[in-house]
Amino acid sequence: MSVEIKPAMGWNRVLVLANNQVELLVTLDVGPRVISYRRLDGLNLFKTFEDQLGMSGEKDWQSRGGHRLWIAPETTSTYFPDNQPVSYQIMGENHVCLRSPPEPESGVEKELEIILDKATSRVTLNHSLRAARTQNSDIAPWGLTVLKPGGKAIIPLPSKSLHPNDLSQSERDAAGDAELDLLPNQNMSLWPYTDMNDPRFNWHEDRLEISQDTRMPSTKIGFLHRMQTAHYEVDGCRFSKTINYQQDATYPDGNCNLEIFTDQTMLELESLGPLAPMQKDERIVHTETWSLEAI
Repeated sequence: MSVEIKPAMGWNRVLVLANNQVELLVTLDVGPRVISYRRLDGLNLFKTFEDQLGMSGEKDWQSRGGHRLWIAPETTSTYFPDNQPVSYQIMGENHVCLRSPPEPESGVEKELEIILDKATSRVTLNHSLRAARTQNSDIAPWGLTVLKPGGKAIIPLPSKSLHPNDLSQSERDAAGDAELDLLPNQNMSLWPYTDMNDPRFNWHEDRLEISQDTRMPSTKIGFLHRMQTAHYEVDGCRFSKTINYQQDATYPDGNCNLEIFTDQTMLELESLGPLAPMQKDERIVHTETWSLEAI
């Protein structure tokens, strides 16, 4: 296991976290960003935009690629440029914390804590927002992972069951009224550019597969994802992201804690924390865990 700082991907200062399974590259000259995640015997699974690597100080927000921390719901302030150096603290072996100054428009300070497991590909990421001033509306942390083209996202779906009217009387009697499935167990949000007939959406009984297609325009779909884990498969590897689900919470975008966006260049697996009011100096934290396995 190791943590070191070295030039990489065009920048002078990149934090490298590695064990005998995987390597992560974390930018210090811009961010906070995780710009690469790969198995030691494989390629970076994250999409990067080559003309934006090694750059900093731009006036406008840059996509760059990799994994980033945003503020939801999406507004103009969401796109505040993360193009300046970040402060960092090495907390221990393969355990780092990165922080950017409060953003003038949002009045929010972003912090990303990254912990790589000693022996496996497991990575824990704590996304924190701290209010440098009282917020006028509820906000939520938003973790966006930009994945390279040519693969497919896999979203597990809840198990299916029959409508009570389609059960036999003996099955109804055995289940009892408390066990009958009368309420919805799936919630979905659609955007103006979402087409439910999109050929990239492949619905199965136990999962939704969403293919990235370099010939197709942008589309997006969101869920209140009670199953908590989502995957992306490309280049013989499976990237998995596990997120929180709180039954009594309200999430952004019509109550979504998981969103998938894809266009001609990449696919994003996006997780969102619950919406929360924030007084000055209050902090909210949203956690993801990752793994990266050969398939």
